[in-house]
This record gives sequence, C-alpha cells and structure tokens, in this order.
Amino acid sequence: MPNALESRYTFNAATGQLFFEVGRSRTIVGDIDLALAWTTDENGDVCLHKHGKTAQVTERMERVREIDPSVKIATIPWEAIKHPEAGPKILEEVNMCLSISGRISRFEERIGDIADSYEIELFPRDPEVPDMAV
Repeated sequence: MPNALESRYTFNAATGQLFFEVGRSRTIVGDIDLALAWTTDENGDVCLHKHGKTAQVTERMERVREIDPSVKIATIPWEAIKHPEAGPKILEEVNMCLSISGRISRFEERIGDIADSYEIELFPRDPEVPDMAV
C-alpha cells in the first residue's frame, strides 16, 4: 500500500481518465500526454523537477534551461498511458520516479524497455534536443 502522502498517477479504465493523487486528494488530469523533467548536476546526480501536462512542464523547464542546460524532458503519449498492458507499467515507473530520489536517472532505459516489450511508440523526449528520443 502506498504511503498516505505519496503522490502518484493512476489510470481509471472505466472513465478513461488519468488522475493525480496525493494522499486522499484526487485530481482529474484528463486524457493528456504526460511529461517529466529533470536535470543532472556536475557530479552526475539527478533531480526530478517537474511532472504533469506536457505544455506546462515544457514551459517551466525552458526557463530553467537558461541557467541549467542539462534539462531533459520525457513525454509519454496518451496512447501509451491508456495501453491495457503497458500503461500500468509505465505509470508504475513514473510513480517510482516521483517517490524515489534519483530513480529518474534511468527513466529513459526503463520506459524504453516497456515500450519495446509492448511494441508501442513513444514520442521524442525533447524536440529541441534531437538525440534524446525515448
């Protein structure tokens, strides 16, 4: 059972909606692409900065990129989130990145393995940086 204050994303197949939960609070996120953004410092340590709607994450991280060029953004398309087998595994990995400091460092690899296992396509991670595709 998750920690009572732990934040997490859940997909409700009955409603077809993505939710974000913190404790007992539940917010409808909707049927959106989900993005995560992080940076890596000079020691190789990573820090997850933002997650949520792609447009909001991208806008916020563009300002951060001005002072820290290590910003990386991964976008998970709605089609992958609602996939009956891959979706729960994708959200499990996202949720673990929210709760475990530093886990985001291998996010691309883990999410790529899930995508390969289910033959689903994930969007390019960051359109401004062409070598960063998930």
